[in-house]
Amino acid sequence: MPVRDQPHAKELLPDAVLESPRRVALRDEVDVLVCGGGPAGVGAAWAAARLGARTLLLERWGQLGGVWTAGLLNPFFEATGRGWLGDELVAHLTACGAWRRWKFSHCFDTETLRRELETLLSGAGVELLYQTLVTDAVLEGDRLRGVIIESKAGREAVLAKVVIDATGDGDVAARAGCRYELGRPVDGLVQPLTLMFEVSGVGDWIQPDAPTLFDELTAAAQAAGLDWLPPIERCNYAPWIINTPAPGVADVQLTHVYRVNPLDPAAVTRATVSARRQAAEAVAVLRHLPQFADLRLTHTAAAIGIREARRVVGQYTLSLDDLVAGQRFDDAVTSCAFGVDIHEPAPGAGVPTAHHTAMRPYEIPYRCLLPADVGGLLLAGRLISGTHEAHASYRVTGTCFATGQAAGLAAAWAAAEGTTPDRLDGRAVRQKLQQQGVRLLD
Repeated sequence: MPVRDQPHAKELLPDAVLESPRRVALRDEVDVLVCGGGPAGVGAAWAAARLGARTLLLERWGQLGGVWTAGLLNPFFEATGRGWLGDELVAHLTACGAWRRWKFSHCFDTETLRRELETLLSGAGVELLYQTLVTDAVLEGDRLRGVIIESKAGREAVLAKVVIDATGDGDVAARAGCRYELGRPVDGLVQPLTLMFEVSGVGDWIQPDAPTLFDELTAAAQAAGLDWLPPIERCNYAPWIINTPAPGVADVQLTHVYRVNPLDPAAVTRATVSARRQAAEAVAVLRHLPQFADLRLTHTAAAIGIREARRVVGQYTLSLDDLVAGQRFDDAVTSCAFGVDIHEPAPGAGVPTAHHTAMRPYEIPYRCLLPADVGGLLLAGRLISGTHEAHASYRVTGTCFATGQAAGLAAAWAAAEGTTPDRLDGRAVRQKLQQQGVRLLD
């Protein structure tokens, strides 16, 4: 028997479409709603469910892991020595044979991580909803009560006692009316986008450093008469061929696309097409090097890597001065020792950056996870409150995961107490994290 959905009434205007008021069906109501299933969202949902909260995780892709899996991002920076769920994840991957030491960090097998994240989160009681976009916020005064979602099922609402924005780009916070910053203050530019890609045929070769490979690539292209230049300047952060636990397989960080607005889908589309072309061209050049004669491009990432988008204004804004001082906080929820890694936003423009500023291991306060404008909402991942320079350090996935597990703990606690996260004592949040085994700088 054929069925028919009822179209929603709309009026066509000269420069817009006017939608009639509508009743949006309530799909679910939970204790903790996590928007985004990347490193931060995984940590948040896992922690909240582990502590007894009914937790729903919304994810736009058909997988968990975000930039780890859809983005093919290796290595896993700031992964070890943090305690609690981070240590559990590393131990689990190690037991699966999907973890290896690589130079100054560690790498994982992407397919194993994709599968095991589902096993771990489902085992903790997290409910997953894939192929779902968060499109709007549901506010009650200045408190976030839930979100509007869109999927094959249409437009629906999900309400929650606490919502966690782990979208990477701060989509929930923006829809809720939170203030945010985008790009560096001088010109608003963000760091370039990178499409990771995977290759086979690397053998046992391990790259010594980025400048050496840069020189070898440019020399090989010139010797072969190829009209090709690397899409980056000679630097320490690219190109990198990153060996994974799978024999002879590596993830490559090389493509860079500049001056892209990460909030403009047309711009991101153009960047993706350009970067995919860059990947194929780079592999063709790499094959001219003796060690890569059998190199094969197996696939490019499903999602281009966005290093920097919205930074939501919180109750505290982490700054470069905090990093230089190695600042400690009595409401700290995690620490970070990763350097200030700013991929040049505009090569040749002559704008100085803080790349590789001398800094010390520092802590991130709970207040950076609390938006300044809206209650009932927690921030996790690279969208937390910080400056362009500080963000270039804490944006790495291990730190994002750690802010996620902190947000998940705070959300579960607030939901159980019938309060909002901003009313929790940040010092007590720190203590509860330490009781779970989280290690801070003290």
